[in-house]
Amino acid sequence: PKGAANRHRSLHNRLAWMQQAYELGEADTVLQKTPFSFDVSVWEFFWPLMYGAKLVVANPGDHRDPARLVELIGQHQVNTLHFVPSMLQAFLA
Repeated sequence: PKGAANRHRSLHNRLAWMQQAYELGEADTVLQKTPFSFDVSVWEFFWPLMYGAKLVVANPGDHRDPARLVELIGQHQVNTLHFVPSMLQAFLA
C-alpha cells in the first residue's frame, strides 16, 4: 500500500486554481465517482462544496460501470466530472 499526503496549502491552491479556471457555481453539479482512498477524490468532494455547487456521490464500485455513470449523469444533470485519459477512453467506448 502507498499513501499520499495532501497538505492544506496545496489542496487550497489546487481548488482555487480550479475555481479560477473552471468556475463552479450554484447551477453546477459535480459527480464524485473516485474511490475516496485516491487523492483525486479530495477535490471532487471539496470543490463543489466550497463554491455552492451540488455534489452527487456515486456508490462504491460505480466508477467501474459506465452505464451506471451515464444513468447518474442524466438523473442528476451532472455537468462536471473528472476522468483520467484511459478511463475517459473506456467510458466513451
